[in-house]
Amino acid sequence: MKNPMLIVTVVLVALVAAIGYFNWQRSHQPAALHPSASAAATAAQSQPVAGPASVPASSPASAPQLVLPQQSAAHLPRLDQSDGAFGQALAGLIGHKAFAQWLIPHRLILHIVATIDNLPRQQAPTKAWPVSPVPGALRTSGTGADLAISPDNAQRYAPYLQVLQQVRPHALVEVYLEFYPLFQQAYTELGYPHGDFNSRLLVVIDNLLAAPEPKPPVLLVQPKVLYQYADPRLESASAGQKIMMRLGPAGEADVKAKLHAIRRALLAKMQPGASSPAG
Repeated sequence: MKNPMLIVTVVLVALVAAIGYFNWQRSHQPAALHPSASAAATAAQSQPVAGPASVPASSPASAPQLVLPQQSAAHLPRLDQSDGAFGQALAGLIGHKAFAQWLIPHRLILHIVATIDNLPRQQAPTKAWPVSPVPGALRTSGTGADLAISPDNAQRYAPYLQVLQQVRPHALVEVYLEFYPLFQQAYTELGYPHGDFNSRLLVVIDNLLAAPEPKPPVLLVQPKVLYQYADPRLESASAGQKIMMRLGPAGEADVKAKLHAIRRALLAKMQPGASSPAG
């Protein structure tokens, strides 16, 4: 399938990462969101522009001189009418049962783009995310100085990781490329008129692949309501990296392996050309 510009890990990263982070925040946030977070989430719901455009992105670490070929959007629905077509394509990748259980089929592409864009940041507002939360609360063990993420917390993500393992990287890339003009349009509406979503996606993938790999026990502190990592290095990690760490050592390794495969499949579709802006 010759479909120009774009990328690959979007759907997969958005699903697995957003699921983990959404649940962490939902389980341990106070009932009332912090005013700034609430305002950002409300803005994301009420209009297509979401996410702080003022935060600079670094250049993608991989193949900065490779770009995706240009593609016509003539065969695609309008962005605001794309939920049906894109939802069917997504369901074909992850299964109709998983799609019905976990996805919120409303402005999917816009919400996926906003979610991906926020993963390398310190905060990732959750109200506009495209997935439903993982059932249950974060499982912890110990108290006081021994408070830690429970080893069996990773079991909560097992169904999602099973679906992830069934996703074929090349098939995911093909779907992403087919709908890329809509992803790029959504990224423009997000507040990046001169940005390139494919470049931003590579930045996000590299950031996730660089996530720390802490060995259990992963200690926590709870200074007020929210849990935090006791290790300042882990607490300073990006929102996406914190998602990766909460999957547990085995889950994080599995997701990184899949991300590497997706990244390779995406780069195989790219060709020499002028560097694209990173957004």
